[in-house]
Amino acid sequence: MRDFDDYLMESYELREKLVADKFRPRYHFVPPEGRWNDINGAIYWKGRYHLGYLQKIANGPGEIYFSSWQHISSRDLLHWRYHKASLREPLEGAKGDYFNSGDVMEGADPPTIITNMPTRGICIYQCHDDNLDHWVPLAENPVIPLDPPREGAPPKSSSRFPECVIFDPSGWKEGDVYYALVGNKSHRPGYEGDCTSLFKSTNLRQWEYVGPFYKSERRWTAEVEDCACSNFFPFGDKHMLLMHTHWPYNKAQYYIGRYEQEQFTPEIHGQLSHLGGLVAGPETLLDDRGRRIFWGWIRDAREHEWEKHGWNGVMTLPWHFTPAGDHGLRIDPVEELRALRYDERRHGDVTLSDGEERTVAGFASDCMEIKLTIEANDAARFGVKLLCSPGGQEETVVTYDAERQQFVVDFERASNDESLTYGYDAGVYSRGVRQQVVPFPLASGARLDIDLFVDRSVIEMFVNSRICIVQRVYPTRDDSKHFKLFTEDRPIRVTNLVKWEMDATNPW
Repeated sequence: MRDFDDYLMESYELREKLVADKFRPRYHFVPPEGRWNDINGAIYWKGRYHLGYLQKIANGPGEIYFSSWQHISSRDLLHWRYHKASLREPLEGAKGDYFNSGDVMEGADPPTIITNMPTRGICIYQCHDDNLDHWVPLAENPVIPLDPPREGAPPKSSSRFPECVIFDPSGWKEGDVYYALVGNKSHRPGYEGDCTSLFKSTNLRQWEYVGPFYKSERRWTAEVEDCACSNFFPFGDKHMLLMHTHWPYNKAQYYIGRYEQEQFTPEIHGQLSHLGGLVAGPETLLDDRGRRIFWGWIRDAREHEWEKHGWNGVMTLPWHFTPAGDHGLRIDPVEELRALRYDERRHGDVTLSDGEERTVAGFASDCMEIKLTIEANDAARFGVKLLCSPGGQEETVVTYDAERQQFVVDFERASNDESLTYGYDAGVYSRGVRQQVVPFPLASGARLDIDLFVDRSVIEMFVNSRICIVQRVYPTRDDSKHFKLFTEDRPIRVTNLVKWEMDATNPW
């Protein structure tokens, strides 16, 4: 009985700790505890949105940590309920086995997971119940096996497919054929850089290697970059390939282009995060309304201390992807988020003179949505300041630089705790990274329509339905909640100013 009482007290104390954490978001989905990362297995099924995410759990005393696929679902994209883990038990219960990222194959019926077990290879699971609670492995797993580790052999390799790195897969069904993108690199000469490999099958059990799926170009990406956590789907009259890149820094990016005769030809490249930002592990699904919904994993700058705080990582708000008229990408927050709004406050139009900064009365909060329009005229540098303390000791500054055609998110003074004012750089947290720079061309005289979400330590700023700038910041002061407008040189005009408080969706 004493052990059980201790367990209850530990659970209670953890909940109290999470509730008291001023950096824990209220309406962005956060797992109740633990260390997690990539989002996986997004599917709309029988009236519910289902998502998986990797979570690290111990695989026996003294064993390495392994990743399980945790499972949540929602009817409204706002409130999520937990299911038992989709993938937890390794093959044959072998200690040391674990799961990495993968995908629910689009168009497959029954729902089919394709994933990577780093010690085994590519594995497939299927589900036959409407709640997607019971995933059954194929008897033939791993369907694309790895070679046993041996000295001198490259990691994640298969002698059957020497060009391929066997790594995080994704897949879809096209007619009677299943396709899978396997690996984050190709070893075929001429395909250096981010390039994944295409496989196909008619039965999910025997797979044929087709070859490199596309050829990347150095005008868009560096040779060191890779293509992990891929997600490929039709997009208007084109196709989109979404991916996660590990080096030179973690980021989410995409290509839009032509898909013909089992080959993809990129025509447009874009990034969803930049150096200093923390968005990675992207995932999408197609819902019953034909909407392409995106989520990304927002890393935590406190990751190296996650045991101290009891949790780690945040999911972006759901974004709605649509093709733009120039064949590019439109990004908007899903309309369901409006249901969280309350306590609406409107402010009259504001004109700022040269070099002026102004606090917007009534717009102080750390859990809110703000919409506004900025008419820049000929101003060269202007923007907004978020989560500001009254004396400016803490503030996050978002500046649009018209000359350089870019946004700069400066979090140098976002927190009085200097250990929390740094970004992610070249695979490690770096205190030298104090800005996120986001290219954004804007025609002279054009306006900025901004939809801004603030949620404790998370900022998501949608601009002109073309980009979403995401940043984690950690203001320590209880009064760091103010919102300011500023221009550094010429006058600007700000209209359509409205702010809402946002209701909480996380249980704690």
